[in-house]
Amino acid sequence: MEKSDNFRQVIHLHVLATDEHFYYGSLSAMYDQFTRDELGVAMQTLYNQFKGDYYDNTMVVIRKGRLVQKKHQKTDDSVN
Repeated sequence: MEKSDNFRQVIHLHVLATDEHFYYGSLSAMYDQFTRDELGVAMQTLYNQFKGDYYDNTMVVIRKGRLVQKKHQKTDDSVN
């Protein structure tokens, strides 16, 4: 799949203690809602240790993926 396809990054956060799932467009957006202590990892450490598309510890599982969006085609509204 090429860069021109309609893909956006999505970060999936699974909080193990509460079994809650959250979805973000970036790691920094996730840290706007959760603290380093709540996640058990600092943002910079996560950037450095994100091997592949997966990170886990005793508190959370964090996955990085791609959100697939439908391509929108322009329509000509002037046609009756």
